[in-house]
Amino acid sequence: MTGWTIAAYHLCTYTWALAYIGIIYRGFKDQTYGMPIVALTLNLAWEIVFAWFIPPYGSADSTLIPHGGLKAQMIFTVWAALDLVILYTYFRYGYRYFQKQYGLSRPQWIGFTLAMLIFSFFIMYTGGMFFWQFEEYFNADQIEGAKLIAFIQNALMSISFIAMFHARGGTAEGQSFTIAWAKWIGTSMTGGIIYVLSRPDEWYFVGTFIVAVFVADVYYMIVVYRALKRQGINPWTRL
Repeated sequence: MTGWTIAAYHLCTYTWALAYIGIIYRGFKDQTYGMPIVALTLNLAWEIVFAWFIPPYGSADSTLIPHGGLKAQMIFTVWAALDLVILYTYFRYGYRYFQKQYGLSRPQWIGFTLAMLIFSFFIMYTGGMFFWQFEEYFNADQIEGAKLIAFIQNALMSISFIAMFHARGGTAEGQSFTIAWAKWIGTSMTGGIIYVLSRPDEWYFVGTFIVAVFVADVYYMIVVYRALKRQGINPWTRL
């Protein structure tokens, strides 16, 4: 089980990095942003909190490989750096969407975004400390609590990507099939499967979020694939 767990974590790490790189590439290429702001702020906050404020040292996962805590901290930091680039594309290209759809002025838009960043940070920080107290389920392991938060967050993220796709009129602007399948593998098909297998008798609550991520990501892959085909673009070659 340990070997499969390590392999799944590696696959999760690389596919999410690929998804981030694809989002960044399409953002600059299409002059847009490719991750919904709610998902982006929650994602960035999770990475910063569990890299630096509640670091992964001493967790059960950190003992799977030598210096596991340090390596996890480095991975979370790299993810956060990539998300900061995505946040830059949001600030550079994103205002027009909020002006058109919600009639926000630029100061209102900036205020909303800053509020989301602050709110997301405190959700992740206080949530990590809150779930840490449940010793019987989480074994006083902060990363076990972080996993629960991550699956809830990823369910919101996957739904947000679908909403963004339809809000943009069913076009693949700022999006790609590569991003879609990398997200799918990076969450439900790696960390999700490992979570269920490692907790055969107590995964049901978290499993509802894992299933939601799986279904939403499959739907997102399908609609993005079809949109690209309609636009005469090969989904498999578009980063």
